[in-house]
Amino acid sequence: MTQFFLSRAAGDDDSYALRFFHDLSARVREVSGVDGDVGFVETVDGDSRSPWSTATRNALAGCQAFVALCSPRYFLSERCGRQWWIFAERLRQYERETGRRAPALLSVLWSDSGVAEGGGEAVRQLIRLRSHRARYEALLASLAGQIVASTEEHLVPPVNPNFDLATVPNAFDYTRLEPSVQTPPRKDLADAATQRVHFVVAAGSRAEMGAVRDDLRCYGERGRDWAAYRPSLPEPLVAHARMLAAERLFGSDVADLDDLSERLDQARRNNEIVVLLVDAWVTKLASYQRILAEFDGHAEPIVAVLAPSSLTDAETVRHGGELRAGLARTLPRHLARGDQLVRLEIDSPEAFETDLVAALEEAQNRIFSHGRVFRRPAQDEPADRPILQGP
Repeated sequence: MTQFFLSRAAGDDDSYALRFFHDLSARVREVSGVDGDVGFVETVDGDSRSPWSTATRNALAGCQAFVALCSPRYFLSERCGRQWWIFAERLRQYERETGRRAPALLSVLWSDSGVAEGGGEAVRQLIRLRSHRARYEALLASLAGQIVASTEEHLVPPVNPNFDLATVPNAFDYTRLEPSVQTPPRKDLADAATQRVHFVVAAGSRAEMGAVRDDLRCYGERGRDWAAYRPSLPEPLVAHARMLAAERLFGSDVADLDDLSERLDQARRNNEIVVLLVDAWVTKLASYQRILAEFDGHAEPIVAVLAPSSLTDAETVRHGGELRAGLARTLPRHLARGDQLVRLEIDSPEAFETDLVAALEEAQNRIFSHGRVFRRPAQDEPADRPILQGP
C-alpha cells in the first residue's frame, strides 16, 4: 500500500524535491516499521506535457495521504490541481460514508515566493543549508508522524485509477468560482505594478470554432481552454504562459477577449503588462474580429501580441496564408510596428517560451522607461535650510 503521494510541480528544484521525497520515505518507514516503497513521486519527466503513467494513476487512486509541495509554480500547474482534486474528492467521499474526516491532505511550504504571508519556513531553503539541518529533520519527523497516524486511524478507500482527465477539475482554477467567493488580489501584488501580467486569450470555444474549422481538438468549453500546441503540450496555452511568468516572479491573471478594454485600462493605471494570446482563426469570426480591430486602432505600445501557429496542426499549416492575411487585416497597426512585442507564427512550445519571456522582458523595460510615475516631487519651493553656526 502506498502510504503517501508526493505532489510537486516539475521544474521546481527537481533534485531537491526528489531528495525530500527519499528523506521523507525513509522516515515514514522508520516510524511505521514497513519495509519497501511507502511513497510515490513522479520523476522529473512527469511534467505538464507528459501523459499520466499507470504508476501515477495507481498511486493516486490508492494512497492514504497526499503531500503537496506548495509554491507559486505548484498553484499554476493544472496537473497538480487535478491531483489535488482527485485526492480531496476521495477524502470527501470517505467523510460522507463514515462521518469521519481524515487529516490526510498535507501541504508543505516548498517556496515562500508569494504563497504564504507572515510566517512559515520554506523547505527548499531548509534542505539546502546545513545550518538548518536540525529543523529539517524535525519537519520530516513531524510529517512522517502525521502520515503514519492518519494511515493507521483511517482507511481511505481506493478508487478506479482510470481517471478521465478531460473531466477531472483543476482544484486551482479559481475562475470557475462564483465572484462572491473569489479571493481578492493581494495588496502587495497590486502594488508591484511591473510584476503583474494580464493574459488575455483571443480564442473561441469548441462550439464557436466549429463554424470556421474542422479540427477542434485544441479547443474546450471556453476560449481560455485553447491548447494551441496539443498534443505536444496538452494543457491550455494560458496555463503554460502563467507558469512561465511565475518562474520569473510575475504575478498573473487570465481574461477573455471581452475584458480586454478593462485590462488595458487597469494596466495603464498601474504600470502592468498585457499579453494578448491570439488564435489566428478567430479573425474569421465577426465578433472577435471586431474587438481585435478596435484594439488595433489604439496601437498600444506596451501590449505584447503573440500568435501561435503550431507546425503539428495540419489544418492551420494548410491555411497558413489566409490566416496570416486575416491577422494583417485585423491588426495592421500592431503588425506594422515590427517590434519585439509582436510575434506571429510561433510554431512550437519551445519557441513560445522563448518569445513570451522576451516579450515580458521588453514590456517591463518599456514600463521602467516610460511608465506612469506615481510619486512626484512637491512643486513648492523648499524651505530655507538651517545653518549651523560655528564657534
